[in-house]
Amino acid sequence: MGTFVAVNGDRASTLPTVLDRQVIAVDFDDFYRAEYAPMVRLARALLDTSESAEEIAQDAFARVFERWDRLDSPGGYLRTAVVNGARSELRKREVRRRVGLGHPRPVAAERDYLLDALDSLPPKRKTALVLRFYAGLSEREIAETMGVRPGTVKSMVSRGLAQLREVIEQ
Repeated sequence: MGTFVAVNGDRASTLPTVLDRQVIAVDFDDFYRAEYAPMVRLARALLDTSESAEEIAQDAFARVFERWDRLDSPGGYLRTAVVNGARSELRKREVRRRVGLGHPRPVAAERDYLLDALDSLPPKRKTALVLRFYAGLSEREIAETMGVRPGTVKSMVSRGLAQLREVIEQ
């Protein structure tokens, strides 16, 4: 079993403390155990079924594993891979819907009304809101994950919240 290394500037220690929200798993197994559940929750917030969310998260971990030795920030790469995987799945579903193939509907017991309200938002606004309020990322981290500027993130979050309020009030 590996150990965690807390990074603070150029000093490193083997204590499992968190400094500046950066904790680096020394081996992939520890990283996987620490990050799997949060990444599935992130994907679940972006998609509508737990099965799709688990598949997206597993695919993202596979991509991280392939590049493990070369990544400076495996957590950031993983988060971006999950968001991009969810976006890709949503694009595929839209194409299937257009050509009449449809997509699986969530089971009634799995229905979450907040997620239904989030689903009514444009994909980029939904992603920004999920990363901000569900994953707890800063505007800078969201900007890096989504490949946009921090000002764009502020705008997407603000407009997304306003649109979400309208949907919830209806």
